[in-house]
Order: sequence, then structure tokens, then C-alpha cells
Amino acid sequence: MTEGTKSVLFGCHSIIHSWYVIRAWKICNGEWPKLWQMICILFHDIGLIGKNYLTNKKEKEDHWFLGACICGILFGHKGFDFVASHTKNPFVPMDPKFKAADRYSWVIANVTWLYTNKWVEKWVTEPKKWKKICLENMQRMDVTTHEVFLENEYKEIKTAPKK
Repeated sequence: MTEGTKSVLFGCHSIIHSWYVIRAWKICNGEWPKLWQMICILFHDIGLIGKNYLTNKKEKEDHWFLGACICGILFGHKGFDFVASHTKNPFVPMDPKFKAADRYSWVIANVTWLYTNKWVEKWVTEPKKWKKICLENMQRMDVTTHEVFLENEYKEIKTAPKK
């Protein structure tokens, strides 16, 4: 099973993540996303299925495309653009409301669920530390949460004591 398939079915890109993004949207933006936006949020990471997004940078970069196409069929250009705007891509600028909610979802996530992600996806970073890192990086709109995650994971691996 690919990294992305595991992540969407059981890990950090599952429907639970989408729920946290919706809750974070309310906290960050002072209102709930509209129904069509909620549906788009549910599909925003589905393109990771079948991809090795941790070990293949190209497969991560285009992960938004499948969800954007599905939401484009459902809601037209606004659905496509909304999903496409949650990460860096060549078509639309990043939506600051979606970006903030996607990032803040990790800050409000339940630690038990994050430990499940650590186990399923073999994270090195401790979940409580990950939440702190996400909070500290809320203003870094020039990088994605994925880039912050990989930056920290590799730093953790390099500094881990040898067994």
C-alpha cells in the first residue's frame, strides 16, 4: 500500500483531518465554511491515494488535482479553484483562509489521533512537538505544512541518538 493510500484511509489525510480543517476554519475565520466548501475540504487530499508523497516530491506537488477535478464537476470553477488553492500549484494562488485552516487543523487535533498517525505513517516527530511546530509556523505562508513536516522529520532523524 502506498504512503498516500495509507494516509488517506488511516492516517493524517483521512476524513478526520478534513473534520479538523472544518473546525479550524471556524476558529480562524469566525464562521463555518459554506456547505460546498465543506464538501471540497472533504476531497482536498484525496489525490494522495496511490502516491508515495513522502519519498517522491512530484507526487506530493500534484496531489490537489484529483480532488480539484471532482469538486470542479460538483461545483464548477469555484470548486476546482478552491481545492487547488489549498497548496502551491501553477493555476491559482493559495487561499489564505483555506491555508490557515489546513495548517491550524494540526494545532487543534487530538493528540491521540496524532499518535495514531505517528504509528500508521511512522513519524519520527512526537505529536505534541508537531502541534507546537504548526502553531509556530502559522504565519509562514510561503511554505506548505508538508514542507514544514519534512523539514522537521529529517532534522529529527539526523539528531536522533544512534541505537
